[in-house]
Amino acid sequence: MNSEQYNEFGQSASGTSSLHPSDAVKLQQAVQEIEKMVQIQTQLEIIKNINSKCFERCIYKPASSPLGNGERQCLAKCMDRFQDGLKVVNQTIMQRHRQEQMAAQDSAGMSL
Repeated sequence: MNSEQYNEFGQSASGTSSLHPSDAVKLQQAVQEIEKMVQIQTQLEIIKNINSKCFERCIYKPASSPLGNGERQCLAKCMDRFQDGLKVVNQTIMQRHRQEQMAAQDSAGMSL
């Protein structure tokens, strides 16, 4: 009989799992599906935000008529600026993440 204790996630203190391999695969698939849904929701929120901000800035008198050239140019520039801003934010986040990983590796190497 196995006397090892498992936590609510099916992991023991030694890192072994009480999950059947097929259950572990199903769990991993569920996690990936949730991550995908979160990613889609985040992208939808970004698009919604871009639409809202750019509409407020560029469309002065909503009407049933087509957009004028000035409104079109304003929308294009607004969306480009928003996307450029997102790129800068994402690059900064990735750079900080890499720095944190390198710092963690360095500290792990020093403790050996």
